[in-house]
Amino acid sequence: MVFAAFSLLAGAALVWLSVWLKLRSQQCRQWPSVMGRVTESRVDDARLETTKPILRYHYEVGGQIYVGFRASFSGYGVSRAAMESVIKPYPQGSRVRVYYNPRHPASAVLDNTAPSDWPYWLSFGVGFLVLAVYLVLR
Repeated sequence: MVFAAFSLLAGAALVWLSVWLKLRSQQCRQWPSVMGRVTESRVDDARLETTKPILRYHYEVGGQIYVGFRASFSGYGVSRAAMESVIKPYPQGSRVRVYYNPRHPASAVLDNTAPSDWPYWLSFGVGFLVLAVYLVLR
């Protein structure tokens, strides 16, 4: 029963995440934009088990300066080449167009047209939900 409960919770969380990603990636296409500047752009591989792309940019909305970190609402893969492809269009020091959430300007992306990876998370969520049903009914 513990595994069924875990599967149910994991499945529900992943389905929720996929819905959030889908909605957010659709909403950001309508967000206003400002110009910003990339302050950090690199792949952090100091520890191989936590390799990740590091992207930071500054932008100003309504007189307040924000720091963004998200290129898009799409995933980036696990290979170093995939991570480098995420940051390649945004070299350190470059000026970039930043799309920000008008309700919460601290939420921003640089690419508001990239497809979200929500179907990936949805498939895992549904898989966990199916597993939970199987464990309960067996």
